[in-house]
Amino acid sequence: MLPVEHLLELDAGASNRLPFGFITIDPGGVILAFNAFESSYSGLAAPDVLGRSFFRDVAPCTSVKEFEGRYREMVQANATAVARFRYVFRFAGGDRLVQVSMTYVPSEQRGILIVRDLDAA
Repeated sequence: MLPVEHLLELDAGASNRLPFGFITIDPGGVILAFNAFESSYSGLAAPDVLGRSFFRDVAPCTSVKEFEGRYREMVQANATAVARFRYVFRFAGGDRLVQVSMTYVPSEQRGILIVRDLDAA
């Protein structure tokens, strides 16, 4: 088991204490978890995004081959996979450079997105 997979075992309180954005999505990209760091960073409240499509409704700037395409390839391969890359999120308040760690865990039918703000570093 990859260490990042242990994050799936965290309850909401524990995931809200993480010092980075933590989002879990189902194979179709629907948001299952969205922690407090990510809410603060994005300006979006968890109750407003849970159950919605990450790629279409919440972060449409990610609906590109470099982001969503990578995730779709992981899901299609149906094997544990990890991708790490830099990405620019387009927020109303301005662009933000982030480091994304994307993991797909087929045994859990979950994708894990870890987002670290590189602009604040």
